Amino acid sequence: MHYRFQFINTPLLACGLFAAGLVALSTETDQFTTPRTPLYDIGPELSRKVVAIIEADRTGREPEQILFEWVGRNVFASRIVKWVKGIRVAEAPVRFRPGLFSSIYRATLSPVPASFVIDAPTIRVHGYYVGTDKIDHFFQQGHGYAVLATKYKAAGASEADAIAAVVARGVKQEHKYFGTLASGVYSNGDLAANYAGMKFYQNLRHSVRIGDTERQPMFERTAEGWRLRAGIDRDHLLEPFLSNHLDESLNPSRYRFSRKSIRSTIRNRCEPWSQFYADRLEFVAPAEKSFAAKWFGEEYGHWLPAKEEVSIATECGAVAARAGKSRMAGTF
Repeated sequence: MHYRFQFINTPLLACGLFAAGLVALSTETDQFTTPRTPLYDIGPELSRKVVAIIEADRTGREPEQILFEWVGRNVFASRIVKWVKGIRVAEAPVRFRPGLFSSIYRATLSPVPASFVIDAPTIRVHGYYVGTDKIDHFFQQGHGYAVLATKYKAAGASEADAIAAVVARGVKQEHKYFGTLASGVYSNGDLAANYAGMKFYQNLRHSVRIGDTERQPMFERTAEGWRLRAGIDRDHLLEPFLSNHLDESLNPSRYRFSRKSIRSTIRNRCEPWSQFYADRLEFVAPAEKSFAAKWFGEEYGHWLPAKEEVSIATECGAVAARAGKSRMAGTF
């Protein structure tokens, strides 16, 4: 009997697998390139799905465990993102994904080859335009934030110190394999989604504060399992935790590479973008003055040096001017 041995270059294979993992972890989105028409809002469907997942469980586990187990840990796309991508309606398009060569990343370099090939399409959730990658960050990394914060508090940390430590860890990850190390993009939107997701998971069983509002726990334990509390709208369960912070055209990223190319493509999109986003021009402002610098008054890891900013505010002068007038009008 003759044996044929196939030798595998182990370091090369390992590097390839590592690179593939980084591509998955760093999936990017593009809200600067807009759809031709408004997208169908899947917010109510997604909110109802979350309630259904929790209320269907009969194991007695806590709601955050039930939901996170259903969501899954797949780094390419979680179960809930696959579910979102499967939504079909006749009224309007549900998703928008520009081709690679039509996106702002068409001539962008990155540390890992092909890290922009798998872009996350834009969807509309409770009025906000976000990439499907933000859904993963919200439900996956948001759960990780919540678990870690609980561990820090159990070890004696104050609430504020626990949250600060969690945010610091998230920032470190975004500088590495969740962002800059893989794609060259430090996504403030990703970090906002992580933070919002943490608040959501905490609010399943505990009170949380969002801005000036104290939110009571959303679920209560009953003889039949966990049930939504009276007075909470299952069609809008997620809405209080979503915001324009998750929109990367309103909360832009820090690009390590190819800023000149991205500047050029954004400048070519100023008017179409301003027409599509006409109802939220007031949110356009340089990073140091942006609403997105904090998440409803709380630090979440926002970072965008002024000299490196590439945004609607820096590249679309006429739009920024109209935005300024809009903000002034809103103060009277």
